[in-house]
Amino acid sequence: MGGGAAPVLGGRGLIVRYLRLLRLFARTELQFALEYRVNIALEIMQMLMVAGTSVAAVLILFSYTQVMNGWTLEQMVVLLGVYYVVQGFEELVLQPSFQRFMEQVRDGTLDFTLLKPVSSQFMVSFRYFQTVQTLQVLLGFAITAVGLIRLSSVVTLQSAVAFAVTLACGFVLIYALLLVLSTLAFWFVRVDNLLAIFWAFIDAGRFPIDIYPGWMRLTMSTVVPVGIAVTVPAKAIVGLVDLQTLGLVLVATVVSFLVSRGFWRIGLRAYTGASA
Repeated sequence: MGGGAAPVLGGRGLIVRYLRLLRLFARTELQFALEYRVNIALEIMQMLMVAGTSVAAVLILFSYTQVMNGWTLEQMVVLLGVYYVVQGFEELVLQPSFQRFMEQVRDGTLDFTLLKPVSSQFMVSFRYFQTVQTLQVLLGFAITAVGLIRLSSVVTLQSAVAFAVTLACGFVLIYALLLVLSTLAFWFVRVDNLLAIFWAFIDAGRFPIDIYPGWMRLTMSTVVPVGIAVTVPAKAIVGLVDLQTLGLVLVATVVSFLVSRGFWRIGLRAYTGASA
């Protein structure tokens, strides 16, 4: 059983091929979701209610104070928007794809994925979409924009680039952690409890890591890097991230991705050996 190696293509051709696959996957999942339009309407209503209550909670909190550990109301709104962008990305593609992957390992149907002429890691990571979560990503950007407008802060080219880079790094860090946790399914029957802990930390990311005690701040910056994925981009867009911090985030992202990819390959060999 192979690891799903793709045919040899040029770098540009390979990227185009995978982008086409992503578009095909997303279109397929959208067509499936449209068969249950009432569910989509209910999910959208729930999404709007949750986001609305979160914003209302921040407004109520700041009706009693002007600053919370150095964070103003406007900065907190920006951070909340970034939080929904990150959470939306995770629920859009990573959560459904990795949950289905773990089911395939338990059912023994992962073989069909491994036999396909494409990267197995790509397939288990991005095969399935919850297309309705695209709205949560857009909603997150809208909340971020409202916070920036209220902040009356000029978004410079430097801060915009820093925001884009740190947000992309946040996506990769969340992806790397979920890949490692999901890969544990090769050795353990169920890892759902570990994912439940991860989602609990994701919820904690709606507030800046600065307000948490030291042990939790450390955990949210290393073991479960949701603090980096949310707080750092929120600081970057308002010009509060220096080049040293940006460099550290980039290094941490590259290391995390390489470690997760290496761990995936180890797990894949274990699965292949077990099914031989």
